[in-house]
Amino acid sequence: MFALLTGAMATNIFVLQPPARQLAGLAPATDAPSAAPSGWSSRHDAPPATAPAPSSTRPSAVVPRLETGAVKPLPETADRTDLVRAIQRELKAKGYETGAVDGVAGLVTRGAIMAYEADSGLPLTGEPRPALLQHLVLGSSDISASGAGDRTPPGPEAEAVIRAVQRAFRQLGYLTTVPDGRLNDATRRAIRRFEIDRKLKETGRISGELLAKLAGLASDALQAAKH
Repeated sequence: MFALLTGAMATNIFVLQPPARQLAGLAPATDAPSAAPSGWSSRHDAPPATAPAPSSTRPSAVVPRLETGAVKPLPETADRTDLVRAIQRELKAKGYETGAVDGVAGLVTRGAIMAYEADSGLPLTGEPRPALLQHLVLGSSDISASGAGDRTPPGPEAEAVIRAVQRAFRQLGYLTTVPDGRLNDATRRAIRRFEIDRKLKETGRISGELLAKLAGLASDALQAAKH
């Protein structure tokens, strides 16, 4: 009987039961599927995938460049005509007589430049230049105030204008000294007398308005200073 029972148990274990069931208790359950979320069954489809969050970095907006000043900055390739025309416009806007806005630095325009320089405490040059345009538009530039009065000699163009005014005054009888291109006391007094006689604002300085008046009275005396 013992032999029969032993043979029956061996037959049941090794012959009648499948090998997979024999090893089920020995193999680790590493490949078991994860539990479905609450409320979901095997009959439902898988839940929709979550859309990726939008990137926090966005391309920065292009801000248009703002321009300041009364006139647009002149390009580096701008010629002298463009520079003179811009200076003439700015001087006219500030109340200085320049004559026509034509880009030509004539006597009236150079006189207007000298009037602005005198009023701003700048050295007298009578010369249209980029630093002057910057001073007209922004009120500052590389030009430094002279602070030396008559001790600072005028520039070459300003000296030519002063000498032309002195010749015109000699011709009209307002001046007896020899023209020297210096804005001295005698020349200032002659300017004031002329301004009073012609019903002009008394300034004692050279200006575009003064040159315009002299051009109609003693044009031949101004010829040498014209460009």
